[in-house]
Amino acid sequence: MWYRLDNNLMIQIIILMFQRAMLQRRNYVGLYVVSLLGLFLWCLCFDQSDQLHVGNNCEIKCSVPSVAPVFTDSAGRFIPTQYIGCKIIASNGKICKMNTNELTNITVRYPRLYNVHIYFICQQSGIIIDLHSEQNATKFKDAITYVVSNNCTVPWTSLAAVGKVMDLRVVHQVNMTSDIDRNIRNMTQEDFHSIMNINTLVMEYESATSHVSELIYQRNWPRMAEIWITNSGITAAPGNLTRTMPNLQALSLPHNNIVKQPSSFPWNENEEALPRGIQRSPAFNVNYARGMQIEPNIFFRVLDLSNNAISQLSPFSGYLQQLQLSSNRIQNLSGDLLLKLEGMQLLDISNNLIRFLPQTLLKNQTKLLYLKLQNNLIRKVLASQFEDTTFLKVIDLSHNRLQRLKQGTFNMLNHLEEILLQNNQIRIIEPNAFPESSIRLKTINLSGNKLTIVPPFTFYIKNLKYVDYSNNKITFDQLQSYILKLDPAKIQQASPLSSESEFPKDCYLSSEKAASEFTKIVLKDNQITHINTSDLSCKGKLLLSVITKFYSLYLEGNPLHCDCNMYQTYIFLQNLIQMQTPFVSDIRSRFSTWICRSPSSIANRKLIDVDQSLFRCREAVKDCPTMCTCYRRTVDLSIIVDCAKRNLLTIPEKLPSGKVELDLRDNHIESVTGAHYLANVTKLQLQNNDISQIDADAFLLLRNVSSLNLATNQLVYLPKQISQIYPQRLDITNNPFKCDCHAGWMKDWLLTSKHFLVNEQSITCSDEDHHGNMISTLEEDEFDCPTDIKLIISVTLGSLLFLIFVTALLVYKFSIEIKVLMYKFSEDNDPNKIYDAFVTYSNLDYRWVIHTLRRTLESQDPPYRLCVHDRDFSVGEAIMDNVQNSLNQSKRMIMVLSNNYLRSEWCMMEFQLAHLKMLKDRSRYLIIVVTESLDETLVNEELGAYLRTNTYLPLSNRWFWHKLKYAMPTPHRGSNRSSMTQYLPDVTRL
Repeated sequence: MWYRLDNNLMIQIIILMFQRAMLQRRNYVGLYVVSLLGLFLWCLCFDQSDQLHVGNNCEIKCSVPSVAPVFTDSAGRFIPTQYIGCKIIASNGKICKMNTNELTNITVRYPRLYNVHIYFICQQSGIIIDLHSEQNATKFKDAITYVVSNNCTVPWTSLAAVGKVMDLRVVHQVNMTSDIDRNIRNMTQEDFHSIMNINTLVMEYESATSHVSELIYQRNWPRMAEIWITNSGITAAPGNLTRTMPNLQALSLPHNNIVKQPSSFPWNENEEALPRGIQRSPAFNVNYARGMQIEPNIFFRVLDLSNNAISQLSPFSGYLQQLQLSSNRIQNLSGDLLLKLEGMQLLDISNNLIRFLPQTLLKNQTKLLYLKLQNNLIRKVLASQFEDTTFLKVIDLSHNRLQRLKQGTFNMLNHLEEILLQNNQIRIIEPNAFPESSIRLKTINLSGNKLTIVPPFTFYIKNLKYVDYSNNKITFDQLQSYILKLDPAKIQQASPLSSESEFPKDCYLSSEKAASEFTKIVLKDNQITHINTSDLSCKGKLLLSVITKFYSLYLEGNPLHCDCNMYQTYIFLQNLIQMQTPFVSDIRSRFSTWICRSPSSIANRKLIDVDQSLFRCREAVKDCPTMCTCYRRTVDLSIIVDCAKRNLLTIPEKLPSGKVELDLRDNHIESVTGAHYLANVTKLQLQNNDISQIDADAFLLLRNVSSLNLATNQLVYLPKQISQIYPQRLDITNNPFKCDCHAGWMKDWLLTSKHFLVNEQSITCSDEDHHGNMISTLEEDEFDCPTDIKLIISVTLGSLLFLIFVTALLVYKFSIEIKVLMYKFSEDNDPNKIYDAFVTYSNLDYRWVIHTLRRTLESQDPPYRLCVHDRDFSVGEAIMDNVQNSLNQSKRMIMVLSNNYLRSEWCMMEFQLAHLKMLKDRSRYLIIVVTESLDETLVNEELGAYLRTNTYLPLSNRWFWHKLKYAMPTPHRGSNRSSMTQYLPDVTRL
């Protein structure tokens, strides 16, 4: 024998077995060896004894740790417990032989009853443990023995070898193979007798083999109380168990392919006691029972058919404490399904296809404590269905299709501790649907439904600890009406104020009473945008203060918009926090989940930590810049103009009146002018622009500014007038300041302004001579401007070239006016030209020509002499002669060009004559006045060419009359009418 210490061995065994137990989460007594692992973890300490066995290509290492006992004898004394953990290292399919003496040699013998747990864990599956005992082996018949294997198979022959030297009571094989029946034909009567004491048999097969060990239904097992067969692939319960296991208390067949329930189980109405008078200790029994009522010295009566393929059920009968039917294919339940069952404490029909619960399904189930109906298709439950189940502790109806909870549904279930209704479609909960008078109800889960308000019963149930309304559609948009609908008497009765005669008279709760534990109301991921308390009455504020004082409202994941409508709520919470006392402490932490999601300026901040100056609302105020957004701050009613990140090139032309905060950061502004509104600006943010120039007047106006940010711009110099403002905060960092003679004044100013300058050490020079130096640390003589002759010459030449360029530009831009002016000095003085201008126009434009054009020009001093065909054409002469004479007698021709003119053939003829005259005389004879937008389809080729190559005068031009007079010849004093027209009536009076 080799002895050495291997402390990791038992830890591996325990972790594997504990994980397996947690996955299965069964309550059966046969798994109390697994349940012990939880207690075993904290008391684990290894002995200094470890045995190594090598043989048949197998390596076996066993450890013997000390553990705390959890069972007692009939006298109440703890029964000593030993653990022997053996790790087997061998290849797949190997047979590892081991003598039982090697186990008994490391087993401590006690003078009285004790427990021995033997664990075999194999690193690879398929290994067979072949145990054998010597004829004269030492007997340990007071050792109640448990054999547990994982990834190994311990055949019946090996179990018989253990049973010969110890009192074998529990066999639990995990990931076993059908090799358990290996050499079963060679077993003797003595071998069979040595395993007949087994009370609990658990066989978890590695893969579905479609059959189980022959021995369980071929031999009698008079003491078998529990059997668990899983993952075997069987389609029906093993036959003949009624005869072979007459005292069976628990039949567990989960994770198989069973299609029909065992017809006669339970076939024994008598309870079976644990072996040899042992019983679970009080603490262990509480953990084992999981809230159910079971005596510490008896087996639990269970039928587990979960995770099978059962679709039809026939009525059950007999005495059964737990019925597991989850994860099958059950669609319908008959009303008498459970009518003949007695003693049932847990019913699990979850994960099926049930749509309807019969009215009498739970009739006579007066001891039912746990009802699990989750993950079905149930649409409705009624109060009458629970009339006999008044002792229910937990009801789980989650993941169904419930839409409405009617009045009284759970109202009579005053023993309820937990109600699970998450992930349904519940929209409406009628009054008194829940047991408001209950003092036992601790948990309600209504998450994942379609509720729009927090049901009032939430605040009426005393001792309620946790309510989950997450993932609903709850809002607080109608907070005032909601608060006023609450029953103050019920709230008072449920709160620690229940002993007070009435609520206080003031609007805030000032009582120092506190709940020993706050009720947690989870409102995560709803649609709560505002909690507006500004409209609450005194009564409403009082009720809300009670709720916020004794309940913790968790608001994670809500789109809280912390604008002006949340300001009063902010004040409300601050008042609550200020009333914090030793009796009501840590109120602030209970509002840590009230997180603002918008606006962006305070996103992801706790509501109680937001600066009150940041509560504001968007408002349509007069003179708000088009590209900007205007807000009104709640605390002082100041206007905030947000122009940040708008790609602006200049500052706004105007702002709203009154106190204004202007945010222009992150734009492309290059200069700041002295806009008059700067006198009202109290905060100006101009950081991250391209500002290189600021007017001195701007600083003279900024006398009321308390915060000015000019950081990160292109300022080379600052106007000296900046020294005449005294803000509370001024940031001019990260600018390329030039430290020459023009900046010498900045040193003294910076030294005297440290108290309001931001990071004065970062205000540095950027020019080559002083790069990186703090401006305030330079010596006076370092601020100099060297004379540069080349620079002077360059500036002079540059100025001269600039003057020439500007002159050329002006000549080009005003070429028409110059030509007109020059033309005035060389105009025609022919005495035959008796008119200053001949006016050609369409008769449809007659009114404007006569009443506006003619009247304006002929009323000048001296007046212009116009030839108008309505007045001045000679009577009796041909039209063409009149037109030709008028053209020859006029120094100019004014063509009133409109769409009406373009449609007139006579008008266009007059244009053609004028055009020919211009070409012949090479003169600027024609003045075109365009009165409206022209239809291009009416413009002929000749006129279009003229308009494209000559300048015309639009009537819409604001300098129209000035430019028209420039184009006209200089009028001479005398009559404004020709000799022939003095005898005609004045048509302007018509």
